[in-house]
Amino acid sequence: MLNQENRGTVETVVDGAIRRSIIPRMNSWVITIAILFCYFTGNAQTHFQPVPSTGLPYTIVVTNATINGVTIVPGSEIAVFDDTLCVGAVVYQDTFPVTVTAWQASSAYGLAGFTPGNSMLFKMYTQNPLGFWAEIVAGSVLETGNGFFGDGVYTAVSLITSSIAFSQRNSIPESCLFKAYPNPFNAEITFIIDIPTNRSQTELQIYNLLGSKIFSTTVSPDRSGRIIFRWNGHDRNGRVLPTGNYFVKISNGFYTKQQVITYQK
Repeated sequence: MLNQENRGTVETVVDGAIRRSIIPRMNSWVITIAILFCYFTGNAQTHFQPVPSTGLPYTIVVTNATINGVTIVPGSEIAVFDDTLCVGAVVYQDTFPVTVTAWQASSAYGLAGFTPGNSMLFKMYTQNPLGFWAEIVAGSVLETGNGFFGDGVYTAVSLITSSIAFSQRNSIPESCLFKAYPNPFNAEITFIIDIPTNRSQTELQIYNLLGSKIFSTTVSPDRSGRIIFRWNGHDRNGRVLPTGNYFVKISNGFYTKQQVITYQK
């Protein structure tokens, strides 16, 4: 049964007769939740900070975005820049194409934006299979347009990235240093880990860009707290790895840090 506070009536005319139907009313808190949900899902963008609307939009259709042939994860952000100025961004949900609205500068009102004729630079904030998030510059394959702002009615582009330099978001203390040299390397790379405190054994793991672990070992610091380990570019089975970028991750329960290295044969 519906009480008087939670119901309403709708009148319809059928064959000249008026009929009244009782319908439930939505509680105000339900409406509020719905509004908040729409607001937050529509404003989920957090990394890139594009210029506000200038009233002069230019449409960019992104038909696909991949990293090493794998589609970017939902929640990734795609942005377009005019030099260092972010002039438009969008959050990828789970379906392509997506539309990025870029905003042209308005000299009449003193609003920042892109300059027609300048080249577009695309960036993504995304996650690799290991869970590391980073801002990367994306390669672009133009499908419509010439890659310059304001060309034609719109631009259509697919974003393709084959190598990633992920930012190091981690919980390691600043006093604990992790170096890898030479980088890029050919025959051998040396890892140096300086640990002034928590001098326990440290696990060193190496992954390819698809997230597969290809090498791991446990290393211990000397009396000064330093770890020196040399790696020759072979996997755990002694096979030589192909040229490319790899992730190195170190952890010992007190800290975790990762770094990108490049192997060039």
